[in-house]
Amino acid sequence: MKNLIDHLKKSVLFRNKLNNELEILVNSTNYKIVKLNKNETVFDVFSYTNSIGIVLYGELSVEKILPCGKLVVLFHKSCGEMFGEVAVFSDANEYPCRVVAKTKCEVILFSREDFFKILTLDNEVLDKFLYLISNKAYYLNTKVESLSFTSVKQKIAHSLIRDFNASSDNDIIKLPYSKKVWSNNLNVSRSSLYRELDSLCDDSIIDISGSSVIKILNFDRLNSILMD
Repeated sequence: MKNLIDHLKKSVLFRNKLNNELEILVNSTNYKIVKLNKNETVFDVFSYTNSIGIVLYGELSVEKILPCGKLVVLFHKSCGEMFGEVAVFSDANEYPCRVVAKTKCEVILFSREDFFKILTLDNEVLDKFLYLISNKAYYLNTKVESLSFTSVKQKIAHSLIRDFNASSDNDIIKLPYSKKVWSNNLNVSRSSLYRELDSLCDDSIIDISGSSVIKILNFDRLNSILMD
């Protein structure tokens, strides 16, 4: 139980809870712990919406396969992060996306009823749950905005500014995932992503160190790309 509590306290939901308080909350439910190997699926598209999960360790991705067959990665989930909550508390009877283990990992699953019980027992957890839901809605809104851009260069500029918080005061960005994953997120090919990144470097708008560190050299010009 101590290991479980330690993992759960990494979640925004439970971060400030005392160990004994959190233990009482968790023990008031019939939770399920699932261990997964890489590429195993937690939830598949069209599977019945009944569980909300929290990652205890490892990494997951929430993926959507478009009608054209293109894979779009909507979210990456690591230790302490929640998934499945939007579908479970909606009118949907099926998950719209699949949740896949990207590494060996372990998750805890709560039924809708048990998770709702936790929310009703602790107002602080409820408040943080609403905060997370609101942030997810905002993120999805920016995702839709990103998909509205027609050029790859605009998608990259939007992602750097909105997803990675590039600004004149924050000019160093460390990519949280590989460029392959980034291209999937942007719904562009890897070759197009690399080509446009090279172009941005040639124009002295950004500089790339290694495989994951991007320095914004000219934020105004980066921002102006969105207006083209």
